[in-house]
Amino acid sequence: MDVLLCAACGRPLTRPVRLLPGLPDSPAWDGLPGPDGLRRAPARMPRGTYAADPLPYGAPFVPAPDDEEYDGVVPGGKRTSDERGLLVSAGPRGTWALHPLDAAELDAHPDRHRHIGCCGPCGEYRADRLCPCGAEVAITAGDRTTDHEVRFVPESVRVTTAPAGEGTA
Repeated sequence: MDVLLCAACGRPLTRPVRLLPGLPDSPAWDGLPGPDGLRRAPARMPRGTYAADPLPYGAPFVPAPDDEEYDGVVPGGKRTSDERGLLVSAGPRGTWALHPLDAAELDAHPDRHRHIGCCGPCGEYRADRLCPCGAEVAITAGDRTTDHEVRFVPESVRVTTAPAGEGTA
């Protein structure tokens, strides 16, 4: 079992989690509100696990290549668009995806624009969660168009072995 720590201050940012060899497929969702009354997709990651995503994730977004060979992911799908046309993610590669309940209490980023989404944060506006020390550490996604997950930014965290005897709660 591992724990993700803030690279700036060393504070634990997750519960003990087990590394998976890859990201699971996104779960099917019927579009109906969940038990908590919120209309968002189920979590992609099983509780107590984490996985690295080798593809770009989130902002910034750049015009899509003409050859259609783009391999990245925009939260909620492979592409998005604006006045520049079709856009693809040029965000960080190697983000650590976790179930939202496996992340420690993180502070909301003071820039409210980073929390935009119709039913929750969509994950498209850079890191929106801070370690209590103030370091930008994670991107949350919980909108109806995205997987429900927390993505830790690789350069903002370090992975270490969890202390013996600790497990997920």
